[in-house]
Amino acid sequence: MFTENMIAPCGLDCSLCSQAHRTQDPCMGCLGPNANKPEFCSTWCGVIRCERRKRNHYRFCDLCPVYPCEHITERENRYASDYALTESPISNLRAIREQGMDAFLKEQSQAWTCASCGGVISVHDGLCSKCKKQHGKRAT
Repeated sequence: MFTENMIAPCGLDCSLCSQAHRTQDPCMGCLGPNANKPEFCSTWCGVIRCERRKRNHYRFCDLCPVYPCEHITERENRYASDYALTESPISNLRAIREQGMDAFLKEQSQAWTCASCGGVISVHDGLCSKCKKQHGKRAT
């Protein structure tokens, strides 16, 4: 599940969203088709709609001269405070640049795989996608 195509341009790992683990019609990440995405991701996400990113064919937002923009800053703040677990898109992009994608994905797998059953832990609610064990301390 931890693959490069699940890393959003902003640096978030779409693998960590519970929508990616639905048994029927899972979301394939923000770069995948809109059909199975949550409404925010398919309609409202400023990063995916960003004309500068599209025009310049930036795979990742940190290549943009205005990085971090308001969309990245909003995500950084939201994922640091609003969910059961913390994810940093800025730190993720830095790790990809410094370590390479393969090392980053290995680190993600180690950090976000449930030790009890091998499922993926959701950043949003802290629940394992398989055994539903709660991880993290913050309530959503």
